Amino acid sequence: MLNKEKIKEALEYYDIKDADYQEKCDRCIEEIKNNKKIQNKAKEIYEILYIDKTEKFRELWKEKNIEILFEEKVNPFITNILLLLGLEYHKENIKKYNFDNEQIKIQKQRIRECLLNDIIYKHYDGIRISQMLWATYFINARLIECGRLQFEPTTNNKIKIHIPAGKNLDINEVKKAIQNSRELLKKYYNIENPKYICETWLLSKEISKMLDENSNIKKFQELFEIQSSKNGIDDVLNFVFNLKKCDNYNELPETTRLQKSIKEFLINNGTIYEGYGELKNENICSKTWSNRLECSRKMPRKNGYRIKQHRNRTSKEYKRTNKKI
Repeated sequence: MLNKEKIKEALEYYDIKDADYQEKCDRCIEEIKNNKKIQNKAKEIYEILYIDKTEKFRELWKEKNIEILFEEKVNPFITNILLLLGLEYHKENIKKYNFDNEQIKIQKQRIRECLLNDIIYKHYDGIRISQMLWATYFINARLIECGRLQFEPTTNNKIKIHIPAGKNLDINEVKKAIQNSRELLKKYYNIENPKYICETWLLSKEISKMLDENSNIKKFQELFEIQSSKNGIDDVLNFVFNLKKCDNYNELPETTRLQKSIKEFLINNGTIYEGYGELKNENICSKTWSNRLECSRKMPRKNGYRIKQHRNRTSKEYKRTNKKI
């Protein structure tokens, strides 16, 4: 399992050319080989990531500290190694599901991000357990990406929506992604009539009260029937404040209005829960909605405004909409 050539091949496949990264991988492999206990634990985790189909994978999401997971001090690059060792399974799943070049490109890019972002942007010594786990969703073909969103088939035709960080949550892009995902879900997973669900801090009822009615997050929430779910503080710290943890909420930054509102809420002993939502506006997923969106884009324009056309009317009258196209 622990083969430096395999690691080198994986680094090339995911376009990681940093010699220092390769050196850290090699050093970590040697340390694993020299400790039988760590070697056995690494093998156990490897099998959970790529082979075991039990609930053990879900249990790994509860682990936050790598030294607690391995029950002793380990080289922090061990999570990187375990992720890179999944290459052979990634290639097998690409063939099994017959992913097109677009999906393959997305998968490779997302795995690359998981291998690098914690090190480059957060300056950690190795990637977090959560990043290792998330990347295996792409390796194991557990989800696809379509436009602004990612879609994970679960059970009973339920599709869990994930929202990648890094871009604005434009509501039209969200709707377009949901509509277009239907074809891909049929193509790769043979799923028809999917039922979309989402569980995220973005659907938090507590955060909803902090938002302007015209905010992208508020518009996203309006697409779902929502009920409160689990404690969402970890994701809020991660995605809103870019922090792994916080022992003193008074030290949280206030760069944005949302950060300021959340900070004040937490200081006053508030608890933020994630929201679990079921897509309520089913016409988003229909061809009617898609056609309406396409027709809207193709409507004649004058001075940046849509022209309202009427049957049997030949005048050049037009009506301004609320916003420019």
